Amino acid sequence: MAGKCTAIDLGSHKIKTITLRDTKHGLQAVSFASVETAQTPAAITATGISLKDSVAGLAGKDMTLRYTQVPPSPDWQLANLMDLEIQDMAGQSGGSLSADYNLLPIEDEEGGMDTILLAFARDEALERVSGAVAQAGGSVAGHIPNCIGLYNAFLRCGPVEEDSVVCLVNLGHDTTDIAIVRGVDLLFVRNLSSGGRVFDDAISNAFNVKSQKAEQLKRELLDLDPFSRGKYASGQAEKVTMAAGGAGNMIVSAIQSSVAFCRSQTKQADLQLDKVLICGGTARTRGIKGMLREALRTPVDLFDPFENVDLSQLDPDSAADLDGARYESVVALGLAASKLDDSLYDLEILPEAVKKRREFFGKTIYNIAAGLVAAVLVVLFAVNQKTRVEAADVARKKLRAQKSRIEGIHRSTEQQVEKNLELHAVADYLAARAMPLHGTVLALRAFDKSPPAIWLNELEVLNKESAVRVKGSAKDVAGGDVGEIYRRFLTEFKAQEHDGVKPDLRPKASQDANGNTTFAWEVDYRPALPEKEAEEN
Repeated sequence: MAGKCTAIDLGSHKIKTITLRDTKHGLQAVSFASVETAQTPAAITATGISLKDSVAGLAGKDMTLRYTQVPPSPDWQLANLMDLEIQDMAGQSGGSLSADYNLLPIEDEEGGMDTILLAFARDEALERVSGAVAQAGGSVAGHIPNCIGLYNAFLRCGPVEEDSVVCLVNLGHDTTDIAIVRGVDLLFVRNLSSGGRVFDDAISNAFNVKSQKAEQLKRELLDLDPFSRGKYASGQAEKVTMAAGGAGNMIVSAIQSSVAFCRSQTKQADLQLDKVLICGGTARTRGIKGMLREALRTPVDLFDPFENVDLSQLDPDSAADLDGARYESVVALGLAASKLDDSLYDLEILPEAVKKRREFFGKTIYNIAAGLVAAVLVVLFAVNQKTRVEAADVARKKLRAQKSRIEGIHRSTEQQVEKNLELHAVADYLAARAMPLHGTVLALRAFDKSPPAIWLNELEVLNKESAVRVKGSAKDVAGGDVGEIYRRFLTEFKAQEHDGVKPDLRPKASQDANGNTTFAWEVDYRPALPEKEAEEN
């Protein structure tokens, strides 16, 4: 992978560009700029950032995501299946498409199926993005879906927790990108053609003002926090919030429906979110975290991966610019990281010109090498090269997904072993200090049914022996042979049974001159040990 990469995120309000370098200490931001989308491309050029061979994001109507399940197949067969899917999608769209695909690190164990994520984009959309970058003096080497950039930003710089299910939400003005992640595994991604504009539209309709004025009212007065109800900063703030508050349900519904789709896609009906992390310009809306937290009943926080990026190389102006646009620039960070780190999730749609250039140079180099061997090999290589390259790419992606899944299982197993050792130690500790209360209760119940002549004087718990010691006496209180009464009670006591276990009794007794009997018993209600264990003990 390249040691340095520049990414550009063409937002509806701002264009964010960032250049990252991958160092042994982590990602380092080399340059950053944020300009208003309405400004001319010259404004981007004026930042001094080179956009040559940059990577651009895709979102909203420019892109379509699709999931398909296929049986485990050889690489060449999988490549052919995906070609058919892409051709079918192109036929339905009525225009030329570019696409890419990759395995998701989940599989249907019951059905034995692999899940494939495909990303499609109209060539005209790719040309429009490439044209905008070209006007700024740059070129686009590849297009990556914003939702994939969001996921990769989380993998590389986010608070990843093993087995924790996190919903990442990039709330733009016109688009929303969602990625649901468990640990390091991507479960589901989605992009929507709606965002913070829903608040502007609601305010515009309620107060009959233009969109620019509605957006100003949103920034200055809207407060979605449930704790602000009844104590807004002003009456005007309350009116704006009442007008736009209902629009927030659209964002909530987008997250809830994404979780529902994820459960269906992964066949995990009990999947629950542990956390929601939000970013994007709309994430700055006052009170939106509280609104989502109340609606989703899940912890909600802002996602700021720049906390784990070295920003020391940025000049003061760029650092200040980034500080004011940290949450809007998360996707740009993820796009650049996607090209720098080959361990991240790979899904990149290539413009036709880039694809042809790569094919041309690849064929030229291989043809020269093959020509040194034989002209026949040149012809054979030219025919088969495309299939080989595609098959190798599919194999690489599949191995990467399998590696991620296996590493996750290994980490989970290690944690479970540690937990089992801890629980085993606790069990040993408790067993060493266990009190034989069960035996105590049974002994008391037996003496509760004893004849009037039998007296219980003392009961002692023998913790180390897991037994009880009882002391008592047999006295003549109603006539009769005291010795016979004691022997009969002793026989009945020995014969009592609890859960199929008779008490282990060690009796001692003495009789005085008057015929009264004093006795001391040690009683153990434990089940008899197996022969081998008994010998060892």
